[in-house]
Amino acid sequence: MGRAKPALGYPSRLAACRALQAQGLSTKQIAAEFARAGEAISESNVNTTLCNGRRREFGTFEMGLRHFDQLLPHAHARGVAPRELATRLLATVIEAGLIDAVLDDRDEISPEKEV
Repeated sequence: MGRAKPALGYPSRLAACRALQAQGLSTKQIAAEFARAGEAISESNVNTTLCNGRRREFGTFEMGLRHFDQLLPHAHARGVAPRELATRLLATVIEAGLIDAVLDDRDEISPEKEV
């Protein structure tokens, strides 16, 4: 796990989230506060992961050594392990709704399987 990321004047996102909950803000309002601060965090992420400090483990995924090597300096610059950076990248792509833009494979998706 990487270092805590300061947010909204608190030492971590979890601390910020819990403080906002203690102030009576709803999940939607908390997500809006993070959005105003420039953080793309969905309501569902606020509700399930961010405020509760929980993560859903779904197993591991494999990454080629070439990709690992390319990720390594970026992970070191952020003070996190490559696995943590890969997880953060994936979460950011999902939360920002960028899967189709990143993969750029829209023409390969059959109409009955479109999201």
